[in-house]
Amino acid sequence: MNIALETPLHTLLAELVADLKRHAPYAAALLTSSTGTHMTLDRREQSLHTPDPSQGVVFTVFTGEHFEEYATSDLAPEHLARAVRDWANSLALSPDQPAHPEMIASNSPSLQQFQTPCQLPLTSLSLPEKLERVRAVQQQALNFHPRVRNVNLSYSDQLETKLFISPSRHMRQELARTSLFLDIIVADGPIMQHSWLSKTGTGGLEITEISEQELAHACETALRLLSAEKIEPGLYDVVTDPSVSGTIAHESFGHGVELDLFPKGRARAADYLNQRVAAPDVQLYDDPTIPGAFASYFFDDEGQLAAPTHILQDGVFVAPLSDLMSATFTRRLRTSNGRREDYTRKSYARMTNTFFGAGASTPEELIADLEHGIYLRQASSGMEDPLGWGVQVTAHYGEEIINGKPTGRLFAPVGITGYVPDLLQSISGIGNDLALDGGWCGKGQKEWLPVSSGGPHLRLKARLG
Repeated sequence: MNIALETPLHTLLAELVADLKRHAPYAAALLTSSTGTHMTLDRREQSLHTPDPSQGVVFTVFTGEHFEEYATSDLAPEHLARAVRDWANSLALSPDQPAHPEMIASNSPSLQQFQTPCQLPLTSLSLPEKLERVRAVQQQALNFHPRVRNVNLSYSDQLETKLFISPSRHMRQELARTSLFLDIIVADGPIMQHSWLSKTGTGGLEITEISEQELAHACETALRLLSAEKIEPGLYDVVTDPSVSGTIAHESFGHGVELDLFPKGRARAADYLNQRVAAPDVQLYDDPTIPGAFASYFFDDEGQLAAPTHILQDGVFVAPLSDLMSATFTRRLRTSNGRREDYTRKSYARMTNTFFGAGASTPEELIADLEHGIYLRQASSGMEDPLGWGVQVTAHYGEEIINGKPTGRLFAPVGITGYVPDLLQSISGIGNDLALDGGWCGKGQKEWLPVSSGGPHLRLKARLG
């Protein structure tokens, strides 16, 4: 299913928005459609799922005092026009109430169209061909070593089209997202371990291509972890790989700086705006414009053109992430972070691609500076407390470093806990590399959306256990 432009439906939506705008300070519509594929398989079974294509529209108005929305999947022109006008008539609108400047997109009356570039379009292979492709990767991993007991594989792709209409802006974007997750399980008698390999991004089937070297590294890591120990709890000098760095970024200055939490008194970060919260060289960004990143887009679900937000500048918290409503009622700058799970769900201020900026040191230099420390690899989970500003991140494993050299001694898993400013102010080295990992993030255990997190290698002090 695709959203065509300059069709009777497009014309009708524009007419309905214009009619709403005559009675309200602000009005807009977002029409979305989505198709996709999902498959999972292990050594014993497989599951293929192609959800029914979905399409629907949500209208938004500002009454002069608050926001109201109407969503429907009934796009029959006569039904839609009647339903929207009946809904508008039920509202107490104040057309003379001025809208906040942050509510109104800059004038761009011409139609703007955007599309994710794909080397191998999602439609270039049939479902059986996609299945055969991932089976081949699974079999290659199963054949790597006799101790490989199982390989769980999950593949998904999604083609999502969005048409945003306001009195000043008509925009259409077609987003292609692809992901492949490979979990390799090994055993030595009763001892079991695992490691994984993940490929995610906006783009076509080329995103999920896995090299022999990448697969071998994942398998070898799982086998090495069969001898992993438990770490002695305590404060350590550590170096974090980009996945662990990114999870720290996501948990410490992700949810905690989403502006809709500020008026509710649910974010400690609100008290630290324009204050130093990290070491002087630390930069932190949220950027939906990064080509190929899993959470990238061209405009958000409220018609704000995508742009980067510099959250931490030289260690100072300078900008929260906002949606239309939070920017309006707090009178703060609007960022391009208004996102919906789908057209039936409310828009919230949400992260996109959140990451620490790169520095000047090589990863090897950061590790060489460790006299006695731990190199933390492969983030597996994270939790945050936006109000108390505590953070907990779990690395799948850590490797002991003595006098700048790995000893071969592994610990798994390794948890990081701490108070966000203490953790970030302890950063003493920033790598010159940068990598992002994609995944899914909820807000309040719901509202699931694609995100990415990452950064360079970091050297810091952390309490491990």
